Amino acid sequence: PHVLFVPAHVVPVVHPPTVVTIHDVGYRVFPEAHTFRRRLELELTTRWSVWVARHVITDSYATKRDLVAWYGVDPNRITVVHLGLSPGFAPPTDPRSITEVQRRYGLLSCRYLLYIGTVQPRKNLRRVIEALAIVLAAGYDLDLVIAGKRGWLSEPIERCTVELGLTNRVHFTGYVADADLPALLAGAQAFVFPSLYEGFGMPVLEAMACGTPVITSTMSSLPEVAGDAALLVDPLDTNAIAQAIIRLCDDEDLRTDLRWRGLARVRRFTWEECARRTLEVLTAV
Repeated sequence: PHVLFVPAHVVPVVHPPTVVTIHDVGYRVFPEAHTFRRRLELELTTRWSVWVARHVITDSYATKRDLVAWYGVDPNRITVVHLGLSPGFAPPTDPRSITEVQRRYGLLSCRYLLYIGTVQPRKNLRRVIEALAIVLAAGYDLDLVIAGKRGWLSEPIERCTVELGLTNRVHFTGYVADADLPALLAGAQAFVFPSLYEGFGMPVLEAMACGTPVITSTMSSLPEVAGDAALLVDPLDTNAIAQAIIRLCDDEDLRTDLRWRGLARVRRFTWEECARRTLEVLTAV
């Protein structure tokens, strides 16, 4: 081929002019999440790929900054191409679908906050659970639904609910089928995603597309994905997370505003635009 496009990180040893996508460098931010062998593999292959490729694509400006800072890549050799949103994420047209999904997961009788993603320390779930305790102590009636499979070090996160006496308030659903996510999102009071590190942060867009107000993090790529359509909080400040939840509970106008801002923002993130910008990079090499 005249140009090789590698969308998954590793440029072959023998290659024509190549464009490679680096999605994130989470192994540097959370090295403890990987074995030594895996960290070494990721470090060496990333270093190799960004130096031998003619051009590099990243999903976010945050990852671009990381590659410049940690690997000394010329920023002119990196183009940011945001990912697109699956068309399956939209407000449900039939309200009964929300009730049916809530029934399936045992949520019919509660108002709930929602997190979607792997259960692991990088997602900052312990602070979300601690923030829920603050909100409940302030007199609010909310549960927390954690929807996603268990990842590394998920056990201490689950133990936290026992330590805080919240086992009846925090629901671990395990894996949730993609088909159920829009209804689960649409039924939530808010989507809470104050992650400590994301290469892009697709769940934020998925929540916005379903009309759910979003609370997310000021770190990594999340501010550029969320823009002005979410409440941004310092993810290291448990009280700030709690106060954002309380603001959304108390302010119906804010919830409505974030809903419409979110629905407008997600229109910027399409796979057609992602493909168009990727093709521009490939044809320029």
